[in-house]
Amino acid sequence: MSEFKNKIALVTGAGEGIGRATAVALSIRGAKVIVTDINQTTGKKTVEEILSNGGKAVFYKLDVSKSEEIEKVILNIFEKEGSIDFAVNNAGIGGKFDGIHNLDIKDWSNTININLTGVFCCLQAQIQCMLKKGFGRIVNVASMAGIKGVGGGSAYCASKHGVIGLTKSAAIEYGGHNIRVNAVCPGFIETKLIEGVPKKILEFNTLVNPMKRIGNTKEVADTIAWLLCNESSFVNGTSMCIDGGYGNV
Repeated sequence: MSEFKNKIALVTGAGEGIGRATAVALSIRGAKVIVTDINQTTGKKTVEEILSNGGKAVFYKLDVSKSEEIEKVILNIFEKEGSIDFAVNNAGIGGKFDGIHNLDIKDWSNTININLTGVFCCLQAQIQCMLKKGFGRIVNVASMAGIKGVGGGSAYCASKHGVIGLTKSAAIEYGGHNIRVNAVCPGFIETKLIEGVPKKILEFNTLVNPMKRIGNTKEVADTIAWLLCNESSFVNGTSMCIDGGYGNV
């Protein structure tokens, strides 16, 4: 496939999980992928996988908890590559699961800073670049926890609800500039992120999920790729659930 030929795609948190699967999926479709992650080892492994399959990719270290670093790195990428056509803001953490009455403010702030403020800062820098070209497609990775509540996951839920609100606002602000902004809301997906989720929550999800299973990263990556392509040209400001129907339960 070459539908993304000559396109530059930036993916944050691309060292593993959904981020790596997305980077690979965009590469297969012909894009040159800018792999970013706080972890250089895993990030470079993603690049190696793409290169070994005949794709194009480069790695940039990026810590999305640092606003100044985000702006510096993304503007540097734009200057070197000449464009940022697609952006997938995936970097995030599960954070600490605990009751609100027990949750330390530092844990709350850390989750909000990485999962929500980090996405805002990435969006801000990406949109600056896209406005100069008059073209852009952005997908923010939210979560079913951005639509439903999860007991013990108040900080994570709040951060992902925020990502959805941010996505809707950005879509309204920049749709007229040929920049589409959407979000995906994965349910429980086979990644390291679910390792911190209490076992009873995972078991309950599998029990009540209409498809009786957990999703995989390729299913999320392929949906993200669709939201970036021309086939979704009139989709803007949506939050697409990838959860096997769990949100309807």
